[in-house]
Amino acid sequence: MTLINPTQAIEEYIGEQFVEWLVNFIPQEVASWPFMAQISHVHPTPAKLKKFMVQRFLAAEAWFGRKSGDPGFLRFALANLSESDDPLAESSLEILEKKRQDELAGHRLENDVIQTATREQWLRFLKALGLSLEEIERAQAKEMTRNYIADLSDVYSNSEWQMALGTMFAQELAESEEFRIYVSALKQNTSLTDHDLEVFTQTHQPQAKFSTHLLDKLVFDPESKALVWEGVRKQLDIRHDFLTALGKYLAA
Repeated sequence: MTLINPTQAIEEYIGEQFVEWLVNFIPQEVASWPFMAQISHVHPTPAKLKKFMVQRFLAAEAWFGRKSGDPGFLRFALANLSESDDPLAESSLEILEKKRQDELAGHRLENDVIQTATREQWLRFLKALGLSLEEIERAQAKEMTRNYIADLSDVYSNSEWQMALGTMFAQELAESEEFRIYVSALKQNTSLTDHDLEVFTQTHQPQAKFSTHLLDKLVFDPESKALVWEGVRKQLDIRHDFLTALGKYLAA
């Protein structure tokens, strides 16, 4: 599919066509960011790489919420959807709630922290980088990470539900491309194994395909497409600013 601009896509594509355009547009947009070229070419010291990845881990924790009382992005989105009586919103709510239950199946609480399979993968990766569990647990989110979490929490909580779904869809696709580039860079700069890097290769692969089913029936009328696109744009803008600021940890 030719990557036309967003205005043309909203005007010309509907349903699966529009979703397919997003599936192609979002990774290419992420790959074009200067930060992605930076991380692909720099050779950071182990200390700098640790600082960068700890902040990236803390940002990732915001999906489910780190503590048992922290709703996380997904719960914010579910609460948003639950306020609409639109049948499509209700259908999306049911699917996402089932997805959340499946992803949290088998999780446990340890020191009031939600322990999921994804968190365990992150911990394994960070330990392989040379961080101790004590260092990981006492790590604090820096300003750029706090802003990222606050900005996305606001979008998921307070936007139109179609926009929230667009933001979630873009998060999965953008993160998949981001992680793909991380794996390449980490293999060049470290001796980490494929097992150590599983958090970047296994966590999100099925999710984008899953989310296309939530959008296929939604993006037919211009208003819904515009709202979905606004959510996509918000995700990309917030993520771009976060990674650009976070990139200072990798600078020479």
